[in-house]
Amino acid sequence: MTRSSDQAEAATATATATATTLRGRVAALERHLGDPRDPGNPLGHTAVLAADRRGELPLGGDRLLDAFGLREEIVPQPLGGRLTGLDTATQLLRAVFRRDFALGRGHGSASLVSAAFAWCHGTPAQQARTARLLLDGGRLSVAFQNMSYGNEFSSGDLTLTPAPQGGWVLDGRTPLIANAPLAAGFVLLARHADGAGGGDSYGGSNGTGTGNSDGTHSALLLNRADLPPDAVRPVSPYRTGAVRRLPAGFLEFDRWPVPEGSVLGAPGDGTAVALRSLQVSRPLVPSMAVGCADTALRSVVEAVLERAPGVRPLTSRYARRAITSSFADMLVCDCLLLAAIRSLHLLPEESSVWTAAAMCLVVRMLQQSTGDLAAVLGPRALQEEGGFGTFRKHLRDLSEIPPGPIGAAAALATLVPQLPFLARTSWTAAPPPDGLFSASAPLPPLDPARLDLAAGGDTLMAVLPHAEETLDALPVTGPDGEALRSQVGALAAELRALGEECRALPAQDLAALATPHGYALAERYTLLAAAAACLGVWMYGDRGRDREEQGEEESGFLSDPAWLIAALGRVQFRLGLPEPAADGRRVEALLAEAVARCAQGRSLDLYDVLLGGGPATA
Repeated sequence: MTRSSDQAEAATATATATATTLRGRVAALERHLGDPRDPGNPLGHTAVLAADRRGELPLGGDRLLDAFGLREEIVPQPLGGRLTGLDTATQLLRAVFRRDFALGRGHGSASLVSAAFAWCHGTPAQQARTARLLLDGGRLSVAFQNMSYGNEFSSGDLTLTPAPQGGWVLDGRTPLIANAPLAAGFVLLARHADGAGGGDSYGGSNGTGTGNSDGTHSALLLNRADLPPDAVRPVSPYRTGAVRRLPAGFLEFDRWPVPEGSVLGAPGDGTAVALRSLQVSRPLVPSMAVGCADTALRSVVEAVLERAPGVRPLTSRYARRAITSSFADMLVCDCLLLAAIRSLHLLPEESSVWTAAAMCLVVRMLQQSTGDLAAVLGPRALQEEGGFGTFRKHLRDLSEIPPGPIGAAAALATLVPQLPFLARTSWTAAPPPDGLFSASAPLPPLDPARLDLAAGGDTLMAVLPHAEETLDALPVTGPDGEALRSQVGALAAELRALGEECRALPAQDLAALATPHGYALAERYTLLAAAAACLGVWMYGDRGRDREEQGEEESGFLSDPAWLIAALGRVQFRLGLPEPAADGRRVEALLAEAVARCAQGRSLDLYDVLLGGGPATA
């Protein structure tokens, strides 16, 4: 059905307003946080690095974020906040992560991830209570840890026992909780002492059984004001592996009567509640981690441009390769994250595989490419002063960002049993839905009821065969066109090979899938999903979007296939496929863009925002 011109104009106006809102909010926060290069800025690199050396959070950082109203950005609009799309919330928190990971986690990301449990599974009363806690300045923390094998979670030794008078009593101790001494609310997972808490099955639609409730755990949403006075036990930061510079502790209970209305979902549904909520939260922290990688790469480029002694010059072949590779890797990660986060709103029934792919791939890729930059700085990468210290700090921060090896293995475990079904049914040529690869198109509200732990389709992966069919119609010729067609053909062939191997797997035998071979197939899937996302952004995204804050009509960079060829080449490298021959023009295009953004104080991610929100300086 063809839309009328009035409908088309209305849709365009809505998209423009949405894009302006997202960019406007991020720009407003950047202005509020100030120029990170300003040595007098309390959240500039100099002050943050000094606080890191003291083992503290930046002085005044919490007050600055409270003054901006950052907590309102993680509360849904109908509950009194400003949250309309997860993309906006993650971009705002990414701006904080560019300055300091610990501040961003302690003040925002931990609460956003925890609040997802209430937004997805809470009753209206639980959601209203959570919203009020956050809007009043409180923080939330999750008090359990994702374990290595898919559907298992550590609840510490917390146990729920039916009380004689009705309800439940809680005993035991939680695992270690970052930010526990400051949290005003907690999400806990407790095991039923009798092993039978009831609960319904949340089986997936594709028959894999992913995410079925085990009936032995319940999820609890607790307000600190209701807890016994001594329930929160702080732990010395020197005795814990929790996030540096964040206070940590655990909760301990002794026959404590759980307040009525504290169970999220139904009793016994704790594992399913956790898995569905984590499906939403999986790509959020990796998206924020791009901010740390952005600052690390920027500090290296600035050291190279300043011709600091001991640093490889810009004419160095290794320096050029490391900078452009890190830049391309960041774009690969951001494309996958954009599609994964937007799919939660647009294709929630299919989003489980893409959010899992983003969780297990993004942080690891950022860690690797950022680590490769250390050789550009040489021995000065070990120094603590100035930009060298900033690089070292953010490299260290990246090593602490979830999911870590255990969480990545858990994300892979959710992928493996879904691959046979998806390979048999979904990896065929089909165009994606409108807006999946756009950073500016409007998003519908999140509908948790549509989330499915086992994806019923895989529209993202279908982009590869669709691109192979339609690439000849795209306006790219010459060496770039030849390279791009070769890459798309090689990646589509790799997808066909992966499909053949996945279709040969026993779809219902989960034990046979949880093998090194099954995990290797899932690893290949994540890389091909990232390649498909890059193609989707280039073919269907915002290549001509305005860069209003720069006073230019359009950036032009995303329209140039140079970045796409470089990004796909990084995926091919990790898949063990031949990369396209080196091309001087493409290398220079990426290097020139990275250098220009650093010189003008613009971000190196897909969004190209102006840091500090003010006019660029020479």
